[in-house]
Order: sequence, then structure tokens, then C-alpha cells
Amino acid sequence: MKWKIIKLSALVCMIQFNIGFAQTSLKDPTDTEGWYSTSLKVNLPKKCEGSFTYESRFYNGLKTYYGSNLSLELTKRLSKKVEMMGEYRMALFNYGITHRYTIGIEYAKQWRKKWNSGFRLLIQNRVQDSYESSVSEDNAMFWRTRFQLKYEINNYLDAYASVEPIMKIDGNSFVDNWRNTIGIKYKLNKNTKLDLSYIYRPDYGKKTYNRTFHIIGFNASYTLKVKKKK
Repeated sequence: MKWKIIKLSALVCMIQFNIGFAQTSLKDPTDTEGWYSTSLKVNLPKKCEGSFTYESRFYNGLKTYYGSNLSLELTKRLSKKVEMMGEYRMALFNYGITHRYTIGIEYAKQWRKKWNSGFRLLIQNRVQDSYESSVSEDNAMFWRTRFQLKYEINNYLDAYASVEPIMKIDGNSFVDNWRNTIGIKYKLNKNTKLDLSYIYRPDYGKKTYNRTFHIIGFNASYTLKVKKKK
């Protein structure tokens, strides 16, 4: 099992380093980024779950620190297949502070024992405050749809893939950017999981040129369970 994890991790890293290292510009609109995070999840009563996540981001071929995200999320399971969620995220980036508010719903279905498919719809409001007083506040609305397929390799390891177009209301194009993801999740123990992913992210948000981001993601999460009152 350990050799399988090492081989899969090495494959993702080879993809990362063969892509190239450059900050996006009109002449070279491709960059490699790293999104590294840790999460604390809490199983709450009444089919709810809360989570806190800290994420650091690097760009310019992983050489430059871009900033960090702090997010709080609450989900509630409405039925065996449907859950609702809400999230607040504060991003402390090099250029300023961003506040993002999200509400959404997700439908998931298990079939053929080891396969799981899901559809998620999110509505987001993003408010950007620049550190420069001369730059006005940027307030934008987005809606996103994600289709995901997951396969249970064994009791400890899952593989997944998803496509997610992100649409900006009144944006330059109908689809602002895509997040096409492949990844693996490894269950270290009952409460701890590791998630390694690669995201291919074409971006159409610029007026003068399109960008492409190759993102290596890693998340370590720990889940606490709140005991029910007798």
C-alpha cells in the first residue's frame, strides 16, 4: 500500500515539474501554483458538520508566497443523498484582503458499491479590498457547478476526478475559469485523511489574454466527533 501512495505522489509531482515555472503574463500566460492546506472538521448533532481550514498558496512556479486563506464551513445533511452548505472565507493575499460568502447544495449517489458520483451547485459573493487606497473595492458574483466521480480502491484509498466551470455574472466570458481535478485520498486512521490533487485551470477572466494554471494541491484533515447527549 505504501508503494502505491509513493508511486501516485511521484506521478503528480512529475506532472508538476514538467509543466514549467513562470508567472503569468501576456507573453507567457502559464503558471504553476501550490495550494497547501490543513482542516479541522467537527461532526455535530442533527446531521451537521463544521470545519475550519487554513490554506497557503504559492505561485510563480511555486517560488513566491501568494497569501493565505482562512475559511469556516457548515454543512447539514438533508437526506441520504442531499446536503446543504454555507462558507465564509477570508483571503489575505499580497494585493489585499478578499471576503467570500458561499451557499450551496450537493447531490451524491453511490452505485456499484465502489463508485460514487456527485453534483454540486454553489453561489458566491466575493468582495476584494486592495491595500492601495487608490484602487476601488471589487464586488463580484459567481455561480459554479461541479460534477465529480469517485472510486473506492480499498478501505484506505480513493481516487476521484471532477470538472467545475466557474461563471462570473457580468464577466468577460460566460465561463470565467475551469477547475478540472484529479486526485487521491488516503485514510491514515479513523480520523485523519490526506488529499493530494492536480488541478488544470484555464482562466478567461483577463480582457486582453487567457491564462492557464497548473495547481498542485495537498490537504491534511482531522475529524472530531461530538458525543451526543444522553
